[in-house]
Amino acid sequence: MKATTFLPLFTGFYGSVWDDIDFYGEDDVYTLPEGITFNDMFDWTMYHKAIAKRMCNFVEDELRPFVSKIKFVNISSPKHYNFENDEIVCEIDFDVQKVHRYLLANFHTFDRYVADRYTSHDGFVSFHSSNPFEWLDEWSNDDHKIGAVLDFILRNEDVEEPMHFDDMHISNFYKDEINKY
Repeated sequence: MKATTFLPLFTGFYGSVWDDIDFYGEDDVYTLPEGITFNDMFDWTMYHKAIAKRMCNFVEDELRPFVSKIKFVNISSPKHYNFENDEIVCEIDFDVQKVHRYLLANFHTFDRYVADRYTSHDGFVSFHSSNPFEWLDEWSNDDHKIGAVLDFILRNEDVEEPMHFDDMHISNFYKDEINKY
């Protein structure tokens, strides 16, 4: 089955490890005019898209045999970051039966996952049920719940969001105009 949902495990760019780029050593190579920083010369859009595609590949590999393909669609960023962070929107091709069997086999931890994330409390109003039995009945028909269920599997298997990708050096994402300096 295919669905378009958020990429599980990804915590967003703002305030995360993916937003904390260190520009060490660039001042030895480039001399920028006063008032221009390396941050100004950095193509954040290209960088975010590259990270998003790598994250899709990483999650796809980690979710085998439940998932056969994860395809990057776009990055959705909120207007204000006070309630939510960026999310990677992707198309996921997954095996409903294998995922459902996993949920049943791990129901006790799934119950806690749903309760922890979807129970309303002061400062948080959930738009989804916190009843795990309802989730079992309807998860495969709700795009958000599909992403959440796959997120549960990853977290239940102790998969963590990577802190870096070795081949993603910041110099790959400088704007062409840096060559003037």
